[in-house]
Amino acid sequence: MNKIQFIALSFNLIIYLFMLTPVFYLLFNKTIYKNKKTFISSLCVSFFIEIFLSGLLYIFSYEIFSIFTKTTGIINYAVYSSKILFITSSLYSIKFLIPAYILKNENEHKKTAILVLSKIAVNIIFIFIGYSLFNTKGMLYSFPICDLIYYIIYIKLFLNIIR
Repeated sequence: MNKIQFIALSFNLIIYLFMLTPVFYLLFNKTIYKNKKTFISSLCVSFFIEIFLSGLLYIFSYEIFSIFTKTTGIINYAVYSSKILFITSSLYSIKFLIPAYILKNENEHKKTAILVLSKIAVNIIFIFIGYSLFNTKGMLYSFPICDLIYYIIYIKLFLNIIR
């Protein structure tokens, strides 16, 4: 990975943290975990906010990354990598809120810890496999692939808890 790619991915990290702000607000709001209705409505509100922010990122990506630098190589790679990294960006609420809901309501601390740590381990394995097979493209695609796999797992666990 060269310097331009590293700087561009750093800018993507800044955008990622900005897009997570509504989810973090909901994550630490203890009132959403009181019953299933408030949690599901908070999940829906967060989902629609994320769709809006993802749409802004996809439509105005060049302008957003132009705020950070004027170097066209960095901007072009940041735009390219953001479109791959943020394929699943409108599903961040599932990534954070469902494991938090499982942790707070079911008192299954071990299950939640295993779930979160296994996602990190699987993502690291996908990064190494993707990078060895397809260089930086494989590394970029490893994040949304891992997210999609774990979204299926999170939704399945959540549906089991609701029933």
